Amino acid sequence: MFSARNVRVPVLLALLPLLLAGASLEAQDPPPAQEWKIFQEFGFLNGSWAGPAESGGRVGGRVVSFTSSVGGAQLSYRATTFYPAKDALPESSTEEVAYIVYDGGKGKYVALVVFSTKVWGIYEADVRPDGIVFTAKEMANLEAGIRSRWTFTRRADGTIGELLEVAPAGKEFAPYVSAVLSRK
Repeated sequence: MFSARNVRVPVLLALLPLLLAGASLEAQDPPPAQEWKIFQEFGFLNGSWAGPAESGGRVGGRVVSFTSSVGGAQLSYRATTFYPAKDALPESSTEEVAYIVYDGGKGKYVALVVFSTKVWGIYEADVRPDGIVFTAKEMANLEAGIRSRWTFTRRADGTIGELLEVAPAGKEFAPYVSAVLSRK
């Protein structure tokens, strides 16, 4: 007489190679792509940064921070640059703040950047493999037609390069402030 147990064992042993082959095929499938999350492209910038800065031949120090706010719907940027007294120039400082949001209709990041000089601009971002470039078609409270470009470059040594450029109407961009920043 045959028992159900005696029949199951040989059948299971015969099916074992198929089950193992199926498991190894599943293991070879690539993992599912992670869902895109707002500001994931800015991950390399999150946190606090500091380093030397240069503007118009003047060298100083710059402190920058990026923080998420408004429940993750906005990325806030704050920067301060200090310039020591030099020759006839007194000690001075400048500040900038930016409010970066994602415009789902355009599929782009947009930033409102406000400078301590009362100049401000609305920038659109271009995310690139080596960093992020923001461009403003016009700056408020300056001569008509002045444009600006604001670039953050990921560097191989773990630092970031920050470059703010301006361009009068019909002219090429020229550096206004540049910095190499290290994570604090």
